Amino acid sequence: MMAMFCHALRTPFLAGLITAIGSLASLTMAAEVPVGMVISAANLDQIKGNTFEGHTIASLLTERMEWRIRNDGWKLPLAASKEVPLDPRWVKASNANAGKTSINRQECRIDGWGAGAPFPNIDMKDPEAAEKIVWNWHLGQLVGDVSQVPGYTQVLIDGKKGVHAEPVAEFTRYAMKGRLTGGSTVEGDGSERGRQLLYFKSPSDMKGLGTYTVMYDSAKVNSVWAYIPAVRRVRQLSGGAWMDPVGSSDQLQDDLEIFNARPCWYPEYKLLGKRSILAVTASKTGTDIWNKEGKTFAERYPILQNEPPYWNMNGNNYEVREVYVIEAITPSIHPYSKKVLYIDVKYPRIHYGEAYNRKGEFWKFMEFHSYANVTDGDIRTTAGAVIDYQRNHATVSLIDTSSWRTNFVAKPTDFSLQALQGAGH
Repeated sequence: MMAMFCHALRTPFLAGLITAIGSLASLTMAAEVPVGMVISAANLDQIKGNTFEGHTIASLLTERMEWRIRNDGWKLPLAASKEVPLDPRWVKASNANAGKTSINRQECRIDGWGAGAPFPNIDMKDPEAAEKIVWNWHLGQLVGDVSQVPGYTQVLIDGKKGVHAEPVAEFTRYAMKGRLTGGSTVEGDGSERGRQLLYFKSPSDMKGLGTYTVMYDSAKVNSVWAYIPAVRRVRQLSGGAWMDPVGSSDQLQDDLEIFNARPCWYPEYKLLGKRSILAVTASKTGTDIWNKEGKTFAERYPILQNEPPYWNMNGNNYEVREVYVIEAITPSIHPYSKKVLYIDVKYPRIHYGEAYNRKGEFWKFMEFHSYANVTDGDIRTTAGAVIDYQRNHATVSLIDTSSWRTNFVAKPTDFSLQALQGAGH
């Protein structure tokens, strides 16, 4: 009887031990896939259990990423991960915020913030951790004090027929707070966070159309004016424009670079965890992204897949990145019920976003690529896709990185309604 009792005690232990040994053995025996391997639907099942830089392929793919690979023709070429160089001025300013900043929900701002990321040290157990990470993105992006993108396009893509429009625009942004160049971190009276100008250069029916935006460092919604060339008039848009679609594209104003809202406009954030994924942080640039002179699809859009659904950015290289996973709950009047954000742990950068409709159903997938411009200390977007799976349609932003300028001589008065009107003539 005693022998049987001892056997009964030992059996679960032995079973667990055997299972653990088996798991360890399988991990040890897992093959390391080489740099240059392309993850695709054709090989995913064969390599899911293999590792890349010590992570299983399966663990590097979110549920929606795997779904896209299997069902959407998405392919991920693997590249060795490298440290992303960060502007020393930004690092110094961010570190100086440690222990000095706090969320002021009543005023919808960060008290004690001067420049850089307002919360450099994130404690996963902090009940405000998710919100702090989003504020880091909102205020701490490495984009320079002033930047200008003279040429970028939002390619409109039908998943069956391909590209049907390619409007080209110019975008300029000026920081009024959080400045890293010059003597002061603030210009003006401190009420404004920044100013933006955008106007279209082509096609002819859109040429001159543009917007001027003033972003505030408070709960106040952005002030947005639009210039309509046909009537030569400037009209102010509604305060809820941040939730509106951008023209005929697949993205809302809130979807620009995945999350474009003042953090306090969302009522709730949840930190779902931390994990490693595959993302693009050392993107190809120049004509390897978008060649305006290209005659064929392959020549003009070398980063894109030249077959249905056409929007997959298969021509870039994906590296292992550690990210926070955050669920952002929208206000009740928002078209989405929530967004899921994948935000880099090392610096404020959102690699992926998922949008869900008011019924909680998956609706859109968002993906943005970037690289570090060491000369000027900014992180530059090279390409981004907002894919609407309910419409079978996508908007893919492609940037002319060769003409991009950062921290050139400029002043706040260069960004005004007059400047908007001038650009439109």
